[in-house]
Formats: sequence, C-alpha cells, structure tokens
Amino acid sequence: MSLKVTLLGTGVGIPQPGRSQAAILIENERPLLFDCGAGTLLRLDQAGTSLEALDTVVLTHLHLDHVSDLLALANARYLSELPGLEVYGPEGTEVYLAILKNAYPNLGRMQIAVHELVPMDSFSVKGFDIFAEEARHSVTALAYRIEAEDRIIVYSGDTEACARVAALAQGADLLIHECSFPEPFDVTNHTTPRKLGEMLCNCGAKRALLTHLYPQAQGYEDEMAEIVANLSGVPTETAWDMMTLTI
Repeated sequence: MSLKVTLLGTGVGIPQPGRSQAAILIENERPLLFDCGAGTLLRLDQAGTSLEALDTVVLTHLHLDHVSDLLALANARYLSELPGLEVYGPEGTEVYLAILKNAYPNLGRMQIAVHELVPMDSFSVKGFDIFAEEARHSVTALAYRIEAEDRIIVYSGDTEACARVAALAQGADLLIHECSFPEPFDVTNHTTPRKLGEMLCNCGAKRALLTHLYPQAQGYEDEMAEIVANLSGVPTETAWDMMTLTI
C-alpha cells in the first residue's frame, strides 16, 4: 500500500500567488496533518478531506505561518460536534494553546489534547511511526521522520541546513525540506539551494521537494531545484500548493 502526500501550503507569512502557509497532509487510509498555517482549512476542503477524518495535527514549531489555522481547525470540529483535536508539537505547545483558548471564552468547552515532544522522541499515531529530531531555527523546532507501509517521508519544518536533519533524511523515499530563498541570499534560520544541496550529498534520499518559499524565490523555482539536484544527486522539484504525490 502507498502513501498519499498533498502539499497543502508551501508559502510563508507574506502573501503570494499560489502559496498559502505551511501545511502537509499525509494519508495512510487515515489523514495526518503536519503544520497548520493560514489557508489550511480552505486547502483541506479543496483536497476533499473531511473534518471527521482529520483529528490529529503534528507541529514543527509555533511560528504563526505554521499554526495560524490550528485553533480554527479545532473550532470547526467543535462546531461540527466532533471529538476534540489531538496536537503533537514542541515544548511550549500546551501553554500556547491555553493562551489562545483563554482569548476566546466561548471556546471553553473545545477540547484539545496536547502531546509535547523533544528531540529523539518517537511515537505512533494513525498508523504512522514518527521520530522527532532537532531542527535549527530561531525558536524551538522539530523535524520529523515519518514511516508507514515500508515508506519513509521526512519533513524538515523550518531549519538551516544541519547534520541532524541530514541524518534524519538518510534513505528517505521523500524529503520535504524548506528552501526559503534563492541564491545568492545568505540567511540564518532558513535554507538556500546551495546549502541544502551540499547537506544532502550522500544522504541516499530518493526524492526531494522544496517548500516554504519566500516571495524572493518567485521566478527562480526551477533554478533552485536544479542547484539542489546537481549538488546532491537527489532528484528535486519545487512544490506548489495542492501538489499531490503517491509514495
């Protein structure tokens, strides 16, 4: 049996055509959502994913472009009289959600079960075995290795090119990695094509998708993917919203 991957959101906090904020849907008969930035509810509807089926979200970190629609998703389930939402995320997730709920007293009965994670944690949910690793970002952030049906998918979240995520990607069938800016940008907390391509040398990943693109990347998408592929030897594409793959 194969896994279905839908890139619901491939953008950042700055609006741009064709890219809503970060969200990835992975389906193994049942759907599992990674990140939930602004626009995710609309993209889920476009993907034909029912609220009833989607009851679990895994967060990489708590920046707004990765969590903007999380409370809205929980509220939509509440209004639809569905059971509460389960959320896995880095340390700080429970406090973050408690603060949000306090801002909306009418949502006091809305249930959100939080499971906080640290690097090297592993857990199983919805038929997926998931391993968390530290990413290198401006806040506490996690990358994930997701395994099911003899398939391996790795999602970087937001990160600089780093050895821990490179190790996580060893032998992956699909690596979904942020690549925020084109060359010759030199940035911290995010990845550029050259640094990502150098990081992926000898990692053995079978395929890579670039996501989390800033507006500065517009017009350079193919070039960015080509740089990564040429340096790493890993077939690479730049993702767009609603791109769907079968792994």
